[in-house]
Amino acid sequence: MRGLQRLVLASVFIATLALAGAMVVVLGGAGEAPSPGAAAAEPSTDRVISVSGEGRVFIRPDLAIVTLGVELSNPDIAAAQREASQRMEAVLAELKARGIPEEKIKTVSYSIWVERNYEQPDQPITGYRVFHLVEVQVQPVDRVGEIIEAAVAAGANSISGISFTVADPSAVIRQARELAMRDARERASHLAQLAGVTLGAPVRITEGGAFPPPVPVEARAGAGAGPMPPGETVVSVVVTVDYAIQ
Repeated sequence: MRGLQRLVLASVFIATLALAGAMVVVLGGAGEAPSPGAAAAEPSTDRVISVSGEGRVFIRPDLAIVTLGVELSNPDIAAAQREASQRMEAVLAELKARGIPEEKIKTVSYSIWVERNYEQPDQPITGYRVFHLVEVQVQPVDRVGEIIEAAVAAGANSISGISFTVADPSAVIRQARELAMRDARERASHLAQLAGVTLGAPVRITEGGAFPPPVPVEARAGAGAGPMPPGETVVSVVVTVDYAIQ
């Protein structure tokens, strides 16, 4: 009987050792390094040369934008509005007679201000001031002086802004972009040469830039406004490019 008990205990002890060994194998396998056939690590994107390039193109503006209109005051608000409307109708008729298309004229401001006598305790209303301004696109730009003089003769008494810009900047922006990318490539190539590395392909490109803003000029009203040379405006495109290092 005791011999049978010893045999059972010995069998249990051997089974326990076998189980423990199996656990060791499993736990040890979890910490093994991946085999050479495992997926390769992603290439680092930190090995880049980052530069900014700029392309600038100077161009003569071909579009003038003139803001003009009427400004008047009257003790009666209805009379002020009526007079402003009549004078603006005359101005618009003259602009159209000068060949300005209706779609090139748009209202940009219409306002009524209350005028008061602030020296009196109750600050009574003394009148109403009406402003009506339109934006006129003029082409060719050498007609600006003529258009302003005609508008003033028709009743306009406010010239609040004159600026020159480019009607369709798409072609010149494309040219500036090409110059900016060429500039960036030259900068990156020089840096790679100085660092003793080989320049790779672009991995990231970001564009920004100051596209041609209108260039304001001093407003002049009345007869004899004369010619207003538009000069040149600049179209600028800036690109930031990250080039891989091979």
